[in-house]
Amino acid sequence: MTEPEFHTRRATLDDLPALRPLWEADRLDAAVLEKRLTEFQVVCDAEGRLLGAIGLQLSKPQGLLHSEVFADFALADTLRPLLWERVKAVSRNHSLARMWTRESLLFWRGQGFDPPDEEQLGRFPAAFGAADAGPLFTLKLRDDPFAEMTPEQEEMLLKKPLREDTERMLRQARRLKLVAALAAIIFTVLLAIFGRYLWRYRRIQRFSPDDRYSPRAPR
Repeated sequence: MTEPEFHTRRATLDDLPALRPLWEADRLDAAVLEKRLTEFQVVCDAEGRLLGAIGLQLSKPQGLLHSEVFADFALADTLRPLLWERVKAVSRNHSLARMWTRESLLFWRGQGFDPPDEEQLGRFPAAFGAADAGPLFTLKLRDDPFAEMTPEQEEMLLKKPLREDTERMLRQARRLKLVAALAAIIFTVLLAIFGRYLWRYRRIQRFSPDDRYSPRAPR
């Protein structure tokens, strides 16, 4: 007997008709989640039918797994590992250091998600909501480059590339301005030289010997 084939991918607008009833069945706010469609990864069967989905909200370098849904919960144990592999690949692409979730199933605990300690909880991104809004579990994916930094230091580090880009653009603008000024000076000098030679040429033409010694016409 041939095993069913499943594949995972990022959600698209074409998936909304299938996702809405799944969100509503789980009493999730479908209107809000529609606006966050790009956060979702989905799993489909060989015919392309959507069978499950999970959201991954990003607040670099951290991510929040949320809103897991399945069309058939009999397949949940089969599909959930596939979604998790997809999520890990997306996490690597975004260089995430830590993952959070409020999903409390044993599967997620088995992947290493544990309740956060005080220090970890203190770094829970405000973009993910209130830390005390329900059960919370976290998983370290790699060393967090911001772990020892204060929020002010993080902000400065994140702004550094933008500041460097701005300074580079300003330097380029100054160089272009200098080149333009030099070009204008050179053009002015050349124009002055040309004007002087043109003036001398006309003066020579005006007082040339041919004009001075040519016989005048009789009156």
